[in-house]
Parts: sequence; C-alpha cells; structure tokens
Amino acid sequence: MPDLKPNVYEHEPPRRPPRLARRLTPPPEHPSPPSLKVFAWVGLALGIVVIVLGLPYLVAYFMALAGL
Repeated sequence: MPDLKPNVYEHEPPRRPPRLARRLTPPPEHPSPPSLKVFAWVGLALGIVVIVLGLPYLVAYFMALAGL
C-alpha cells in the first residue's frame, strides 16, 4: 500500500483581477425591500370575492348532482 500524503491544501484569499478598478468609497446603501402587506390584503380580498361569487354556482352544482 502506498504511503498516504498529508493534505497539502492551504487556503489562499481570492485574487482580484488587475483590470478591475479598486473601490475607494464604500458601496451605497440599498433601500429596504418594499412592504408586501398591501399585496397580501389585496390577494385576500380577491380570494374572498372569488369565493362569494362562486358559492352560488357550487351550491347549484351540488344540488344538481343530488337530483334536487
């Protein structure tokens, strides 16, 4: 059996390509993400409207299936 070599890997920090300019100022602060509460309320309202409008059709469908 051949002798096992010790792990010779050593971490090196990434090297910056020389063609890129160095940033001398800190990056700009990004704005906070928008609040999605409005979209959640609109979605909930649309869901309620769909249920309210579809309920009579479901009742009529089940009554037709039952033969009433």
